[in-house]
Amino acid sequence: MQLLDWPILDALQTGALAALFVSFGTDALSRRDRMMGWIAFTCLLVGLRHGVLVLGTLPNWNPDLVDRAQSLLVAFGFIALCTALVELFPRHIPRRFPVWIALGMIPNYIRNLVLPHPSLAEVWTHHFYNLTYLVGCALIVHWSLRARQDGDPMGRRLFLGFLSLTIPVVVEIAAQSFFGMKIRLSGFSLVILAMAIGTSWQWLVVRTMESRIQRAETEVEVWRSLVPGNAFRTDRPSALMEGLFGTGWADRVRENPETPLVALDGSSYRLRTRLLHHHERLGWYEREEDTQPGARGFLAGWTVALGMDDPAASVRIQEWLRSWGADVHLWGTVPPREGPYPSVLIWAREPSILAVWREDDLLRRRPRWVQLGGPITAGPHARLDLDLDAASLRNLLRDLLSRH
Repeated sequence: MQLLDWPILDALQTGALAALFVSFGTDALSRRDRMMGWIAFTCLLVGLRHGVLVLGTLPNWNPDLVDRAQSLLVAFGFIALCTALVELFPRHIPRRFPVWIALGMIPNYIRNLVLPHPSLAEVWTHHFYNLTYLVGCALIVHWSLRARQDGDPMGRRLFLGFLSLTIPVVVEIAAQSFFGMKIRLSGFSLVILAMAIGTSWQWLVVRTMESRIQRAETEVEVWRSLVPGNAFRTDRPSALMEGLFGTGWADRVRENPETPLVALDGSSYRLRTRLLHHHERLGWYEREEDTQPGARGFLAGWTVALGMDDPAASVRIQEWLRSWGADVHLWGTVPPREGPYPSVLIWAREPSILAVWREDDLLRRRPRWVQLGGPITAGPHARLDLDLDAASLRNLLRDLLSRH
């Protein structure tokens, strides 16, 4: 019987598979998608198989060499398809499945590279490697059914396709094994299967991306809700920002995102921004208390006594306190027995020395005082280490004064 009964069908399958190879290959390269890459490679190999069959109709081509080449190409194409399915169902198909199929194809390699055609050994090796196709298809259908039962979205969409599209493969193998008829229709099965896998994979990718976008937008809204009224986006209008900073606030933020914004009333606001959509910005603003017009600092009106051994540290802390608006009294190392009594005491000596401070009853008089260094003792006071910085002292004084 002739090698090809329907060369036009082979040509159609070659064109369809070539188009799928270009489409899937471009998508795989653009997204670095391994599954789509293996599907594209499968379409290439099987398309070359049908292209060889078309060329085999020419009178100067050796039919025996054409048959050997197409058999090897379809074997490699089936191995590539199995590799793509491993990427498609990673939790259900073993990673070594393509290796098993490649080992099962050893009789095919021997038949086409070593054995003469026709011969008895060639016939039996042909039957044996056809059995590898049937076992592989059965395992694919079984694993896709397991994926469907486990709720895998690709299993639900593709199981019936795997089940129905293995029928042409079985028919082609049976016709060749039992009747000697060479029906080349498995390429159409691959075209339909590749289209189904590709569209389903794209659907899964799009659904996953939409889910991630929705979660990201939800998270953004949650973060923005933590700073109500202070959050902004430069790509969206904001009546609050316009009323506070004027109509050109978005351009000013884009040009100098790290520079504080000066409001229409002269107040200064520090920005906390992150890049959004190339040159757009997302963030919030914080009021700079020390730069407000007419403000004298948060310690304005408070008297602070300072008792320290180290002159350099004493000068440094005096500068901080005065910059915050405090009226500072230097006590040295021994507190006075009589007044005046400060609003806040910062003491860098032993707490027991305070016993000379009038009435010897600090708990009853409830002074606001901060111990710098020394032992950790119980009492109505706060404690900081001697190597404190301005921020820690400032935060502590804010908290201490807000509780009394």
